[in-house]
Amino acid sequence: MSGSLSAVVILALVWFLVALVPLRTPSARKAWARGVLGVSVLLVVGAALFGANADVASDYDGPDPMLLAALAAAVVVAPGAIAALVRSGRNS
Repeated sequence: MSGSLSAVVILALVWFLVALVPLRTPSARKAWARGVLGVSVLLVVGAALFGANADVASDYDGPDPMLLAALAAAVVVAPGAIAALVRSGRNS
């Protein structure tokens, strides 16, 4: 595995574990899950804004940098966000 792919996998695993922090009360679990989900959305939006400000060469024919940055952030936070959605929806 290359270094950048290892970093993505490690970050995704850490964010997934953060989403699964055990809390005693259902209301605390739900609030934590919603907080993780909110931070996940903010990270994806922040990455998209970062990509929107990227300088590209005039002859660049690839995908939009904003889309690439948002997609990369979404891949990293997706496991934690899915766990947060499941956790906040359970025992509603």
